[in-house]
Amino acid sequence: MADLVAVALRGSLRSHLRVTDQRADDMQALHFLFSPSGRLRPQLFVWAVIVIYIAGLAAQWLTAPYVLKRIGIAPFAIAQILLIWMWFALHAKRLRDGGRRIGLAVGASVLYALGIVLLLVLGAGFIDLGPGGDWGPAGSTALGLIVLLSVIGILLHTANYDLIWPVVAGFLTVMALLPPIVALAVTVWAATRPSVAEHKT
Repeated sequence: MADLVAVALRGSLRSHLRVTDQRADDMQALHFLFSPSGRLRPQLFVWAVIVIYIAGLAAQWLTAPYVLKRIGIAPFAIAQILLIWMWFALHAKRLRDGGRRIGLAVGASVLYALGIVLLLVLGAGFIDLGPGGDWGPAGSTALGLIVLLSVIGILLHTANYDLIWPVVAGFLTVMALLPPIVALAVTVWAATRPSVAEHKT
């Protein structure tokens, strides 16, 4: 009887240790992805950041019209918040490992977040559910933009709206393209910084 109890206790202990190990692994994974503290070597950083960029591209699927019609824009916003934070955490660790300050990662993350906010504002403003359930332009927001452009035209003392629209389109294009370009540049720069530990050895 004592032997049976001992065997049962050993089995229970092994099961408990497996669960504990699994929880420890899960905590390490969460710390790796979400915590900006610590250091990260270049090779592991490259693989991790590739996964983040692939996930970012996959998240664009959430902006498809038929997806937005079913679940709205909130899942896309949540996904972007998580991806931006993970991007920042990985780059902060890599820059620290390379003996650099993390201010560059902070700046690139803020710029990307501002670009996403602009995208969400424009998306929520110009895409809305119509009475029939179809996606169509939101008249109030479009009217608001027209009024804003009119005010800009008055302030510039010009009635030539052909000059204003290209400026606005150019600004929106820059705001859409600049954040990912800066993010990629920071990633390449961070990945090519040698580890401080390599210099010491």
